[in-house]
Amino acid sequence: MLLIDKYAYTNNLTNVNPKIKTGVGLFFLIASMITKNILFLIAIMMLMSISVVCIAKIDIKSYIKLLRIPMYFLIMGIIVNLINISFDSSALIYSLNIANIYVGISKESLITSTYLLFRSISCLMCVYFFILTTPFNQIIYLLKNLHISDTVIELTMLVYRFIFIFLEEVEDIRKSQQLRFGYINLKTSYKSIGLLGNMLFKRMMKRYDDMCISLDMKLYDGKFHIVGDENV
Repeated sequence: MLLIDKYAYTNNLTNVNPKIKTGVGLFFLIASMITKNILFLIAIMMLMSISVVCIAKIDIKSYIKLLRIPMYFLIMGIIVNLINISFDSSALIYSLNIANIYVGISKESLITSTYLLFRSISCLMCVYFFILTTPFNQIIYLLKNLHISDTVIELTMLVYRFIFIFLEEVEDIRKSQQLRFGYINLKTSYKSIGLLGNMLFKRMMKRYDDMCISLDMKLYDGKFHIVGDENV
């Protein structure tokens, strides 16, 4: 089970009405996208973090670890936005002269990048609040209430299921190869990766056939039925 999925099913807000959690997350997400006040963005970040860590009781170390993954890509994007290329150094706060071209940071890019950084982190925390507190069966319930096509819901459910099957198979095959010293050197690693891809394809097709048989035995008619009240 993925760490995010594990917390979605075990946090203290699991049984809260998913419409409330969606409404709260969506409200602050929209507020983060339209506001230009950095202090307000910081307040949203703190509120979302407190809700996840203190109310939902999700481990703070795991929460920071989950945030760290997209933060790498975010910081790289901010750096690209921060750097300016110009033939005139007067508009730049700090610059380097490379072949009569100035590469540096301007006041405008610094302000824009700072605002973009805080807004992106705020939006990210709003999304994490939703996915860390809302189990997948509640997401299916929400999609049904929004009258999303059964085909879309079916594809979403199957893709979600196959993510876990894929990761499970990769982990099993890789662990088996490591026990046989399949990654002891570069040459052996390349060979093991090729074998992993070959075996993964065959085992995924086998798991797909097994899942089809299982669904047929349960008289699956193309619809996933969610049993329970509005709290799922």
